[in-house]
Amino acid sequence: MRLSSRGEVDPFIVMDVMEAARKAEAAGRHIIHMEVGQPSTPAPRLARDRLAAAMEGEALGYTVALGLPELREGIAALYRRWYGVDLDPAR
Repeated sequence: MRLSSRGEVDPFIVMDVMEAARKAEAAGRHIIHMEVGQPSTPAPRLARDRLAAAMEGEALGYTVALGLPELREGIAALYRRWYGVDLDPAR
């Protein structure tokens, strides 16, 4: 069985990155903030315009209720490789 390594990631590493950015700004460097959370400014006008145009062009729609068959098969194959577990993609 293959175990996940997600638990080995240091928690709140983003706080360390933000502190380093704050120090760099205090030293006079120009920093473009792209961290998670609520941005202090809106998305650029061009990005908003393109998003609005894309949403007007076609129906957004939903996937099939049980999920895409190809994705379900891929997930079952992944579980077989990683965990030695056989899953029925149809379930």
